[in-house]
Amino acid sequence: MSGMSAFLSGATVGLAITMPIGPMSLLCIQRALGSGALAGFVTGLGAATVLVLYTACAVLGFGPALALMLEDSQAALSAVSAGLLLWLSARVLGRTVSLAAPYADGRSAVSSYCSAVACALFNPLTPALLAAVLPAVAAPEPNTASTMIAGVFAASVSWWLIVSGGVAVMRARLNATILNLFNKASGLILGALGLLMAANAIQLRF
Repeated sequence: MSGMSAFLSGATVGLAITMPIGPMSLLCIQRALGSGALAGFVTGLGAATVLVLYTACAVLGFGPALALMLEDSQAALSAVSAGLLLWLSARVLGRTVSLAAPYADGRSAVSSYCSAVACALFNPLTPALLAAVLPAVAAPEPNTASTMIAGVFAASVSWWLIVSGGVAVMRARLNATILNLFNKASGLILGALGLLMAANAIQLRF
């Protein structure tokens, strides 16, 4: 596999996993609407960081060991993911969006990134999607593995940049009432996803 083929394969994997709507997409959109493009983008960047970590483990030969570890800790991962989603839901529902509020500063951007990394890291859907998508592309040779990983990161980051930027542009055309309605709706959806994860953890445990 050439370097360009490896990069394109990685980009395909990155887009296939990043583009579907899920908890991270919802969180990115909610933060971009509530706090501006920077908050949305760093949330996506956190998700991209975790995706690259899982991809690196898979293409560098640690996939079987990682899969075994994840299989043994499915219930724990689902429980932690449920807790994080419910915590994020409570924060979103307790926040009122104001068009006059300043955009995210450096401290809140770091907080958004760290919480996104935690949410993506403990989300069992991320490795499950990767396991489903990765076999569809050619396995990279050892000397092109880093190029494929770079393709995953570039595609994922590009998608989050488009989403956060597009949502931030849309934010300027909406009034505070609509923004708050979307904020409450996204908080409720995140809470529902958290409850589903909790139910999954209980089912796996018992």
